[in-house]
Amino acid sequence: MAVPLSETTDAPPASLTKIARGGSANLVGTAGGALLTLLLTWVVTRSTEATVAGGLFALTSVFLIVAAIAELGSDVSLSKFLPHFLVEDRLADARTTVRFAALVSLAGGSLVGAVLILFRGQVADLVLGDADPGARRAVVVLAICIPLAAVMNTALSATRGLSTIRPTVLVDKVGRAMLQVGCIVVAVAAGAGLGGLTLAWAAPYFVGAVVAVAWYERIEHRLISKRGLGRAASTKKDLWREYAVYTWPRVISRISQSILQRADIVLIAAFRSPAEAAVYTVATRLFVIGQLGTQAIQQVAAPHTSALLASGDHKATKRVFQTITAWTMSLTWPFFLACLALAPMLLHLFGGSTYRSGHGVVVVLAIAALLAAAGGPVDLILLMAGRSGLSLVNSLVALGVNLSLNLLLIPPLGIIGAATAWAAAIVVRNVLGMVQVMNNLHWLPFSKLSVYVGGLALACFAVPAQLLQLAGDPSDGLLVVVLAVGAVGYLGALYTLRDQLALTAFTAMLRRRRTPDLAGDLPAAEAKPVETS
Repeated sequence: MAVPLSETTDAPPASLTKIARGGSANLVGTAGGALLTLLLTWVVTRSTEATVAGGLFALTSVFLIVAAIAELGSDVSLSKFLPHFLVEDRLADARTTVRFAALVSLAGGSLVGAVLILFRGQVADLVLGDADPGARRAVVVLAICIPLAAVMNTALSATRGLSTIRPTVLVDKVGRAMLQVGCIVVAVAAGAGLGGLTLAWAAPYFVGAVVAVAWYERIEHRLISKRGLGRAASTKKDLWREYAVYTWPRVISRISQSILQRADIVLIAAFRSPAEAAVYTVATRLFVIGQLGTQAIQQVAAPHTSALLASGDHKATKRVFQTITAWTMSLTWPFFLACLALAPMLLHLFGGSTYRSGHGVVVVLAIAALLAAAGGPVDLILLMAGRSGLSLVNSLVALGVNLSLNLLLIPPLGIIGAATAWAAAIVVRNVLGMVQVMNNLHWLPFSKLSVYVGGLALACFAVPAQLLQLAGDPSDGLLVVVLAVGAVGYLGALYTLRDQLALTAFTAMLRRRRTPDLAGDLPAAEAKPVETS
């Protein structure tokens, strides 16, 4: 099942080169967005009381859950269908499908927003109790912005499906995050309460929605002008049926994922206190940051994987699958191993001494993240292979595990219980996905490359830190120095494996002074063999 090292020393295929180029741009944008998110968290925690900070984090978590629900599966569905339509020269169907998705997202967001406004009092009391009199106004503000967020995310998903990542990077990763930080700073300076802070956090979604839709329309117009509408359009009824059959499991799966990722903050605020929810939010920020590299690569890889599968090139798809596993391990393992050693210092840096109590949360989630990275992008493979039903089963099982353990563990254990529930759900979902990919496609994410990357990360980051801690109680400064030395050795070792890991794919970006934004430029379409009679 594994790809031997001797078979991966040739030049990387076009698919990996394009994924590397787009993934690099997305990773840079994601890193910038992560820094801005950390800055926003720091401003809020340093400038407001823990109850206000916890209230804002809990309410915005509700917003992100509901906004993801309102997308109704467009995030993955467009990444799945649009590359297929490009390979099959069905641009007319691609245009119609995007409009289906946008209208459904707008309707879903409006409906959910109206329900939140109608039950604003109950939602505010459920999440925060009587913690803040501005909670109801905050719920209304968030409800109004939900359709805007849904449309923005759908438009950006469409641009990614057309194989361009720049709109996502500039509009969402950097632009929206930068506007949020600026608005929050102004609100804090003006002495705003929970309602004002919530408005400052949500307002940038209006700008993001307008820019995202305009950018998509520009890309679509340019692509159709260049290639035409292609084959005759399918009937709207047939196209809707094709889209809906694939998407409805994804809708439920996306809902379960959003609840899984955010419900713990809401439950901690409800069962324990908003202050404890603030500590948990800051602690889980490290986990979220560590996942950004994985998300950046997989977000770009999804449409390319879909195109490769549509062209029938399973050998290339398998290599992409195993190489992406090694790439994500090379990014995430050093980060989470360093977090295991430096968690107290990082939490103090981000939130102050009050937040050092989140150390245990970081440890539990870091271990789960290490295991998940080694399991590879199995959910992405299932979704791009059209197995959205299997992905749904995995999501529902993981959600059941998460909610059951949250209800059992949060009351007695607080944030450690919530972290344990989330970690268990992560591991269960990845193991199920791995088994299904193996049974359906006969692929495994593991290769000698992933073994080597994991071993190098352990040797350079985990072993030195553990030896220091066994020898005594090292200072934070000494740990940082030792990990920095380990990072130098780790990068040197990766350089020696650059051909085997297909890291030379990333040099394509460096050799070009300007990378054009060519929507529809998919490797499968380029490499598609010409039939001869």
